[in-house]
Parts: sequence; C-alpha cells; structure tokens
Amino acid sequence: MSESKRKRLEAARVAKTLLPAVSRISAALRKYATAASSSLGSDCYVHAELGRMMLNDLDIEARLVAGFAAWRIGPGADDVLGHVPHLTAYAPTGGPGLAYHTWLDCGAFLVDFTTYQLRHKARQLDAADGGTTTVTWCPPFLCAQPHELRRYEELVHARTPGLAYYKAQPELESVLRPQSQVHPAHVSAVRLLLANPDINVIGPNDLDA
Repeated sequence: MSESKRKRLEAARVAKTLLPAVSRISAALRKYATAASSSLGSDCYVHAELGRMMLNDLDIEARLVAGFAAWRIGPGADDVLGHVPHLTAYAPTGGPGLAYHTWLDCGAFLVDFTTYQLRHKARQLDAADGGTTTVTWCPPFLCAQPHELRRYEELVHARTPGLAYYKAQPELESVLRPQSQVHPAHVSAVRLLLANPDINVIGPNDLDA
C-alpha cells in the first residue's frame, strides 16, 4: 500500500468519528457563546479550549494551536477576513491588539469552532470602516485536512469563497495560555448542552438585543 493511500484511509477512518463529534460540540458552543459570550468575534481561545476539552471527553485527542488565519468569505476583492499581522481588514472590537487566532489540531484534521462568526465579524468590520463586506461563506465549523488549506497570498487574490489559511505560530501559545484560562462554569455549561441539545439558552447577549 502506498503512503498516500494509507494516509487517505487513515483520514477517512478518523473522519467517521471526528466529524459527528465536532458537529455536536460546535452546536453546543455556538448556542452558548451566541447567548453569553462577552467578546463574541474575538473569543477563539475559549472556543478552542472548550472544544478540546469536549473532544477529550469523547476520547478524541486534540491539541490547541495558536497562529494566524484568514478566510475568503465572498467573491469581492475585499471580502477577506483575517487575523494576521499585516492585514487590517478585521480587528476585534476594542482597538488594536495582538493579531492571532486559535484552533485545534486533531491529527489528520484542523478544527475551527469559530467560523460561524464570520458574518458577525464582517458586520463589525463594516461598522468600523463604513464598508460593505459580502459574506457567502460562513460555515458552522471548519474541519479540514492540511492539503485543503491555501497560502495567504493565494486566498487574497482568489475570488472563490470558502478558502482558508492557517499558519501555526508556537511562540504565541506561551503568551496566550496564562491570560486565557477557561472558567469552570463555562465547561459545565457546555457539557450540559451536549447532554441536553434541545435546551434553550438565554444570556446577556439576548437581553441586549
């Protein structure tokens, strides 16, 4: 058996377990964060860490990764969102800060639980700069193999929505981890939602709407 065929078979085996689990966890995280997150759109670390813990509960190994990321969300020249040092197209509310993103490494797959926020981030960007960003790609989560990702330059110059760029920067993890602890109450809440997916969640964001 060739190495490439072996990798394809292994990826297919992992996907059978990983994809259903990621879908369930994504729904719980999305429901909880949409209602209760005080930093929706810039809470990637909390999503990644909670997602990692929930996957570990299911005996699925996942490792938190910090680095840079960007997404081609629409067909227009400026329909790109990113967390990269040289891109000012999107910055979390609250002013300039460290450009970074966090996601999970699940072996053969990269998992990002925050892509459902891309439309929200585009609205924040448009409110800040007065522009109009077209969003035609906003998946509930991203579960991709490395060969499906694109270089940043390719993503910017393309006009095909659905392209994503991720680049790990290990030195960022040691900076972020001490400042981004997840409160045990968040862990308990997401576990409760996973066990009871039909529960409705009403939080501070609903009261402010």
